[in-house]
Amino acid sequence: MADAKKAAASGAKRKGLSDLDGNDSFEKRPRAQSEASKARDREVAELAREYLEQYAAGKATEDKPFVGAQPLLLKKPQIATVEETERYTAVACRTLEKLIAAAPGVHMRIGDDAKQSKEARALLEASNDEEGIDDKETSPILVSVARDAMHTVPLLEFPPPAPTGKRLLIYIGTPSRYLSMCIKSQRGRFDTAYEEDRLVILCRGVCMLPLGSQEQNIFGVDEEAVLKTICRSLKAKGTVCWGHGPNTKAKLLTAMYGYPEHLALPPPLNYAGFSGDGMHTLDYLVDYIKFLNKVQMARPQEAIKNWYDTGLLVSVLTGSCAAAGVSVLTDSDGLSILRDASIGHIISKLNQMITVEPFSTTRGVYNFFIGDGACRLNGGVELTMHLIENYKAKSMTTLFIFNNEKWAIEDNLVAGTFEEHHLYNKGFYELLQEHDNVVLCANDGELRETMALLSQRVDKYMKGEMPPSLNIVVIRGCEVNMPPVLGDIEPIKNSSEMAMMCNIFGKFAEGCQHKIPIYGCSAFEYIQYLHIFLEEMPEGKKFQYVCGRTDIQAAHMCGMKQPEGKCILMINDVYGINSIGESIRSILTGFGGKQCLVLIWHPTLIKVIDHFHLHRPPMVWPNLGPELMKYYVRKEPDAVFVDFAGAQNSERVCAKVNTALEEGTPLVCVNVLPEQERAFVSLDIRVKTG
Repeated sequence: MADAKKAAASGAKRKGLSDLDGNDSFEKRPRAQSEASKARDREVAELAREYLEQYAAGKATEDKPFVGAQPLLLKKPQIATVEETERYTAVACRTLEKLIAAAPGVHMRIGDDAKQSKEARALLEASNDEEGIDDKETSPILVSVARDAMHTVPLLEFPPPAPTGKRLLIYIGTPSRYLSMCIKSQRGRFDTAYEEDRLVILCRGVCMLPLGSQEQNIFGVDEEAVLKTICRSLKAKGTVCWGHGPNTKAKLLTAMYGYPEHLALPPPLNYAGFSGDGMHTLDYLVDYIKFLNKVQMARPQEAIKNWYDTGLLVSVLTGSCAAAGVSVLTDSDGLSILRDASIGHIISKLNQMITVEPFSTTRGVYNFFIGDGACRLNGGVELTMHLIENYKAKSMTTLFIFNNEKWAIEDNLVAGTFEEHHLYNKGFYELLQEHDNVVLCANDGELRETMALLSQRVDKYMKGEMPPSLNIVVIRGCEVNMPPVLGDIEPIKNSSEMAMMCNIFGKFAEGCQHKIPIYGCSAFEYIQYLHIFLEEMPEGKKFQYVCGRTDIQAAHMCGMKQPEGKCILMINDVYGINSIGESIRSILTGFGGKQCLVLIWHPTLIKVIDHFHLHRPPMVWPNLGPELMKYYVRKEPDAVFVDFAGAQNSERVCAKVNTALEEGTPLVCVNVLPEQERAFVSLDIRVKTG
């Protein structure tokens, strides 16, 4: 025990996972730091930079003429009736028939969640990919498979991308801002087609399409009826050609719909004598995922799947796979999790695969990749240890945890580390490694030995020579060194939002002896505003930021007794509303003494892909926070709800909020509207259905 404590205190690895003979195989070799390795580090850092740019708070000009297709900021439920759906669908179908007939060329892309459609599958299978017939650069009608669908089948090389050119671009499925970044799909074609009024995107219940002189969103359509119209119109227009080039169709469609021929199992990974020159830590995981693709090709009847959570290192891992031409080998749930970017989501998937029949009683190799920050949000380690104790599932399952002790995303957006974002969990994982089913890889040498061992286990498991198991692999030393991704912060400093914060926050703190707590957690929408306010604005010195370990915890804390009886809760309108009901009940219980100011933030509409934002339905941004809070309020003097629309109503909003705060109103909610919802008029535009 004394030796174990000494090892834990020094950070030394106790042992690796046992090899097939029950022995510890770690060699404790440090990572090589050659010029090739440093060059590879820079390549990975560039992937991380591209990833972080997705979170930077873009600032659209407040007087930008937001016209055309806009995300629907949904303040109350809006569900089309059967009769309304018939009318909306008729408009979409009639418009698309004319667009397809008039277009000089059409390119239709089939996303993963549309590939099971009978219409979509029939069009793919009927497409022509014979040599000499399909000139993909000039063929007027192309059909292709979107990149997300390719990542659900085993692939070691992606087929050539289909060229859209100046064709009418029709995407069938659900695009995603976050997923497209993870798998490095070509998103720029959406913006180009949108600007030229030749973009069509069909999702369940909603369609974006050129209508008149600009793009528009039609909500409440029957997607099956619209898809049938598209496919019928394409066939009527002429020969539909396979967009990925001659003689590439059979291999991909067989992987998607058919039963590939069984191949020989690949040899396990072997790094014997390898120094790691030119490799980044993530490359060993890419090698393992590539190995699993080969195993899936050899054993198509077996379930071999990977699931990836939200976070910097995990997303750079998926990007590294895509850059190497390797499928991430996930399933429709894995893609859905990445579309939503729901932190800690894969832990729930892990629980399902191990406890729900027939998943738990079916053989398979399952891998889950997550960061330590996301893992704690859903009790990942505790759940996995619980499942290990009485493991009865038939699968070989591994949970990979990146242990870098920080929330990398927010920190890189503010050029500094909030103390609240540091994760003091080093000792926790060093204690955890004492379990026989847990390995902590402290360097690249230990990681590659672990990957080689896991590949040996998979090989034996496939041959029926290894029993099912559940293990945890903790990965340390995987760092991505890069400068902060700040973007242009001057517009944020000079924004009407910052002026509003200084005004009402300053008023709120008047006369207080203690710093007022500002509670928050998932802070992507407002982290840069908050950081600048706390660090550079004089009013910020009167506040303390307290980052909850979860959004639920942040909401809980705002309902408790505060140092001055006052607090602020800053949230987005998806995660942030979790458990806010309990806190409002607490704030409005009794006869005074508590006052809470809530600010709700939304994303910014900069590009077409922002219509498909993380945590939100396609083309819809739910704004249910204010409405939800009202369910807990019984009389008007107890709460004030205002919509902040920028410079247009800043003076009026600040005056109303400050009056409410001075009068001791227990609950004050400021809904910070996105730019496209400010200073506009909505015109009554009518379109004939036939």
